Amino acid sequence: MSNYAKALDTVVSEDDWERMSKHAGVSPAELKAKLIPALEGAFGEGAAEITAARNVPGVRLMAVEQKDNCSSQSFEVDLFSIVGVSGTLTLCGTNSRNWSAKLKWCLVLAGSEVWCTSYEFNPHDLRVCSSPRLGAVKAKLCYKLKPRNGKICVSIKGRACAWTFGWKCGRFNKALFCISLP
Repeated sequence: MSNYAKALDTVVSEDDWERMSKHAGVSPAELKAKLIPALEGAFGEGAAEITAARNVPGVRLMAVEQKDNCSSQSFEVDLFSIVGVSGTLTLCGTNSRNWSAKLKWCLVLAGSEVWCTSYEFNPHDLRVCSSPRLGAVKAKLCYKLKPRNGKICVSIKGRACAWTFGWKCGRFNKALFCISLP
């Protein structure tokens, strides 16, 4: 066992591994086998210093799906090094005063979803913040919806961290996408 894996065992409890593995859909042992080498490679002993280029959010959007009065946009966002989010926003309604949106999103560590939640928005409730903390990863994320010219635009702001013999963190503030009201 590497020094990094031993040190990580002092920070990440067995309960944390259980919770993360449930969201990832694998056993705790499988998740450890995937995440420890990824964390160690990104930040561990002998890893290069974190550069600004690793702290630039990248956004990947899937095709918009439409059904009845609803449109859904799935997305993936790189936040910091090997920490990201994935999710789907489903927007339903007929105009800028009569709509609702459901956001289901997951915190991603080295390609594995380790924590997921959902939230419902409406024209009077346009922002949600969450602060998940699970052993080797923590974040403070705020999603904001902004109506604009018959569309709802989504942005994310916050900070994401991975544990690497101490917390290494990056900040972000990114417009993700706009989706038209159906």
